[in-house]
Amino acid sequence: MKVIGAVGLNGSGKDELVNYLSRRYGIPVLSAGDVVRDIAQEEGIAPTRDNLHDISRRYHAQWGNDIFMRKLIGKIEECQWKVVGITGIRTSADAATLRNHFGQNFILVHVEVSQPSIRYERTRKRGEARDPQTLEEFLIQDKAEEEIFKISETIHSADVTINNDGTRKDFYKKIEEFLVQRKICDEVQTL
Repeated sequence: MKVIGAVGLNGSGKDELVNYLSRRYGIPVLSAGDVVRDIAQEEGIAPTRDNLHDISRRYHAQWGNDIFMRKLIGKIEECQWKVVGITGIRTSADAATLRNHFGQNFILVHVEVSQPSIRYERTRKRGEARDPQTLEEFLIQDKAEEEIFKISETIHSADVTINNDGTRKDFYKKIEEFLVQRKICDEVQTL
């Protein structure tokens, strides 16, 4: 089994990476964010970014920084897929837990965008209510997420970086090149 994880800053294209793999190759996609949103729903809490961060802090303090990845590993083991994509990897504990469990079959991909303004514009286009309305708010959110999750540390542990400054078509081409270089295409094409 191969596990492809995506890490990056908000609006970088992490979900686009795993969703492309899902559309193109039919691989299932799991998200740590979905686990947190499920908890919010169970507790009757609105799934705002601030509320989700509060849940993350509470669960990290009570059960460890890798609690959401441990929950996802359970789902992966139940289904025994050949390849799975994971998004929502934030902390270095998330990456370490996946790496410890899956070994060399876990590949962490850093999706990078060089300019915050590009990421901000992409979040504006997706039109989710939880996204900031101004570039200033967006940058404040980046700083808050770094303080909570230390995403920069996780990014440094990535196995590969794929730049997503260009068009979607350019990004998809880079994803395909990554798959060929890592010899993952053979596995995903057999699904």
